[in-house]
Amino acid sequence: MTVLAPRLPRPALAEHPAFMLMLLVTLERLHCTLGEVREDYWLVRAWRAIGADPMLSGRVARVGLGHALVTGPAYGPAPTSAPERGRWQRRLEERVKAETGRGLDELGVEIRWAETAVQVKPASVRSLLAKAVDGDPRWEDLSLYAADLTPVTVPVVFAAEATQAA
Repeated sequence: MTVLAPRLPRPALAEHPAFMLMLLVTLERLHCTLGEVREDYWLVRAWRAIGADPMLSGRVARVGLGHALVTGPAYGPAPTSAPERGRWQRRLEERVKAETGRGLDELGVEIRWAETAVQVKPASVRSLLAKAVDGDPRWEDLSLYAADLTPVTVPVVFAAEATQAA
């Protein structure tokens, strides 16, 4: 198995010495569970990683909450051969693992395959944690972690026919 080099800037916000305190502040401000905050943070980072990979750009879109739809070029139909699907699945899994240290299954992301062309719209996504710590005087200089605090543009499927094959 090939290990891809990370493409996202380091350090990740999860490496900040006060990350656990940031999680607690997020829980307090947004009234959600620790599991929800962690899942949200790592999913946003995973989509940031997918978007930063030139091979995956234009070929992977979000559909629903926990699905990554793999397509062909320009969001056309996905490849149909098992070996080619296997290569794309490995690339997606390796990219996410390189950036998050977690597998797609650990993140609750299921890969689907586009049977037909799909239409996507860009959606701006920002983690709950980034929203909660923004402007908090306890963390005045988070410039080293800006990559995890800014919104990420995620291609989201908005129109398709028979888009998903598991």
